[in-house]
Amino acid sequence: MSAEAPFLASGRPQIKVDGQRAERLEADLIRLEARADAAGVASLEAIFLNWGSREPGQPVDYVHFDTADIDFGKRLAIAFSTTGDELTVFDGLITGIGAAYPELRPPELTLLAEDALAGLRYRRRTRLSENQSDGDIAGRILSDASLSPDAGRSGASHVALLQVNEDELSALRSRSGDALIALRDGTVHINEASALTDTPIRLSRENELIRFTVLADLAHQRGEVRVHGYDVAAKEAIHESAGADAIRPEAGPGRLGPEIVTRVFANAADDLHLEAPATGAEARTLAEAALRRRARRFLRGLGVTRGTPQLHVGSKVELVDLGPWFAGTYLVTAVTHRFDQVEGYRTEFEAQRPNLGESA
Repeated sequence: MSAEAPFLASGRPQIKVDGQRAERLEADLIRLEARADAAGVASLEAIFLNWGSREPGQPVDYVHFDTADIDFGKRLAIAFSTTGDELTVFDGLITGIGAAYPELRPPELTLLAEDALAGLRYRRRTRLSENQSDGDIAGRILSDASLSPDAGRSGASHVALLQVNEDELSALRSRSGDALIALRDGTVHINEASALTDTPIRLSRENELIRFTVLADLAHQRGEVRVHGYDVAAKEAIHESAGADAIRPEAGPGRLGPEIVTRVFANAADDLHLEAPATGAEARTLAEAALRRRARRFLRGLGVTRGTPQLHVGSKVELVDLGPWFAGTYLVTAVTHRFDQVEGYRTEFEAQRPNLGESA
């Protein structure tokens, strides 16, 4: 929390349409939900009262059925101010408009919106990428869509990779592997968890953190991942593997899923035969990425705060007061900002980490 934060702060959001403050929408807001996750494409659902007088003295009627104010493609932005600074939690285009006519309540207006990444769904391509990395291909997909890329991930290198009649959003996700995709401030960030260096946001059960549930689960853990293929140029088989050492550099102190599952189940390995690597180096990269993807999800948690607009996909949270096994730093992989007239502003987040703390 900022040292200069106001003693009392409004939990109601600020709403802008095409960059202009929409005070009538703010006053008529019943509830909203803005969600973003690691797969990209943030979404919004907002419900508004749609009955009243447009101006004092005018007759009562529908107040938001005006395309000058609300229409498909208009830019809708939502911001909250809980620390004295206005922080945007959603910025996208209106993609859905609906209405409800309840039996015992006035009519309501529903607005759906998605951020600019949604436009990639409407672009379908067939093309060949030669001697390019996953990061190169992802950057080209975004640049072709007039989006500014920040591909902090190189990923595997491909001698030849064919995209066949696939929409650009699916292609982007395929090339991003386990990286987090997020559109913020006009830039699409694609970052591996190990590359994220933001200062963790401290959350305590005695203050901001309302509730948190977490589970360390061996069901999807493997002690080793092995990738097999054939090197055509060298005319020899490819066999590469990765173990717990692939995840240890980015994990904190404690026990790792790949280490524990090997102790519990002696044959906990995963053999991948359909990855089609062209070289041993490519196979090794694929094995390490697959191992890290599983290991990062060893601990998965779901938390709710009293409204934290600073939280976004890729944030880190330092959770305290949870005991030696589960306290520590987690990576946020999904965030939902909610507002309604009962609980006010709350933030729900999903988080993960690869290490289980040692006993006290």
